[in-house]
Amino acid sequence: MLDLIPSFGLIPGRLRRDIPLPGSPERCRERLAVEDAEGRLWMLERLAPGQAARREEVAALLDALAARGDDLRGLIPAYRPLARGGGHILRVEDGPRAGDWQLSPCVRHAPLPRPGYLDDAWRGAAAAGFLLALEQTSRGVAVPPAPVPPLSAYIRDLTATASARNPGLGARLEPALAALADLPEIEASLPQSLAHGDLHPLNILWGPDGGGPIRAVIDWEFAGARPPLTDAANCLGCVGFEHPSGLGRGFALGLMRELRRGGTPEASLARLPVLVLASRFGWLSEWLRKRDREMLDMELDYLDILTSERDRLAALWSGR
Repeated sequence: MLDLIPSFGLIPGRLRRDIPLPGSPERCRERLAVEDAEGRLWMLERLAPGQAARREEVAALLDALAARGDDLRGLIPAYRPLARGGGHILRVEDGPRAGDWQLSPCVRHAPLPRPGYLDDAWRGAAAAGFLLALEQTSRGVAVPPAPVPPLSAYIRDLTATASARNPGLGARLEPALAALADLPEIEASLPQSLAHGDLHPLNILWGPDGGGPIRAVIDWEFAGARPPLTDAANCLGCVGFEHPSGLGRGFALGLMRELRRGGTPEASLARLPVLVLASRFGWLSEWLRKRDREMLDMELDYLDILTSERDRLAALWSGR
């Protein structure tokens, strides 16, 4: 693998199979950590078929963000461009390494303490600070369309397919779907800009426990134009899935306070409980795809909680 590194303008050092890589391994065909001759760490990925065009689009977006201002400087692990020919993807035509390859910084970070982070208001505030900076910094940047449809359309299609295959599942989802009846109007009322698309605590690489800064935000494959509050909703939804009590303490409250302090309109924040509920259908789809019955049952129970508690969450997050 090291013989691929010079194509990115680097002198190879050594493989670092001792370094665990953050983020989802399912986002590519394979990946590994490598070190260049100067001791810098990188993540080398072989892309799955059909990923190259989207990954090149994401690479251009990350370059544009990394080049603008100081608010996000250092937090964007932009892909390394090729030394010659332009672009960010090395195509190997033949042999055992045939495929499309990308290289990005491998960021050293502290592991997320789970579930202890639920009590860390500073982490929630830092996540919200990133979202506010992303919205500000992305103004004037060419934002690609989101690679997935709006949540309302996604949920409609998912539930139609899932219910046809499993009528019992459709019946179980009826209360949540009723609570989401106004989702299309809510989406239409929210301004759109650049959203990360998959923001959650494990896609944030953290500094030392006790107040260290964010080191980087990873896994940008779903980035695109959509209401930025969908990022906050996905993050809060993942916090609550860790344990539902997490929605009312530390991280969640710190995130809400910082969004409010940063000027997010109260009318928009009031819609977060519905957006959190909607965000979980993406995870529901994941458990269905993997045929993971245990996680599916947990997700359905969580949907019931979010449905029944949405008014209480609105009051809790209102700051009053």
